Amino acid sequence: MKIMKNHQPWTAFFVTGLVLASLTLAPARAQSTNATQAGGQTSSATTGTAKSQLMPTVNRMMDKLKAMRMTGDPDFDYVLLIRTHHLGEIELAQEAVKSLQNAGMKQLAQTLITRKQNEVNQLESALKQIKPSRANQAFVQSQNQKLEAMKLNFEQGTLEKKLAGNVDTDYAMIMLEHHRDAIDITQDYLQYGKNQTLRSLAQQILTNAKSDSDQLKAVMK
Repeated sequence: MKIMKNHQPWTAFFVTGLVLASLTLAPARAQSTNATQAGGQTSSATTGTAKSQLMPTVNRMMDKLKAMRMTGDPDFDYVLLIRTHHLGEIELAQEAVKSLQNAGMKQLAQTLITRKQNEVNQLESALKQIKPSRANQAFVQSQNQKLEAMKLNFEQGTLEKKLAGNVDTDYAMIMLEHHRDAIDITQDYLQYGKNQTLRSLAQQILTNAKSDSDQLKAVMK
């Protein structure tokens, strides 16, 4: 498989939904301790069960995103990207259900795990039938603009300011942001994608992401 030499990293994609998750799903009883480090410097370390459970998941996701390179082909790149996004969402939901208190929120997370895994299976099946073709520069430019916007949003801590330290509401806020990113990137793909099987799956993913968002909002009320 020949990959373009002038490829771009996907590092920034969905950073808001994934990295901030490690900062928010900690129980209220998290304790802060001061530790003196080598060289005489003192720092504050916060511990929490949910947080420690999510960190390995977030680190694995970040490693995968850093390793990803886009070819410029809308069909091929979308499959790799949304598959990685789905797998991260599944892992985060699996960790969250261990701490969620709201029965409705917990049920949504459990349902999401099953459905997203089914979509991952379909994506992997589609990937076997797709090979990168000539890069679509309009697609590449559009994607890069979105990635930069997401990266800026994360660096400014926009989502973090909305969180309250409650596992249920914080998980919902994180997933709403996560779904918005999925909707945005899928809508963009549908402007450029050519593979009809994948386009049908992308439309399904888009519909599900919107439905998930509506259900999360309803449970939060």
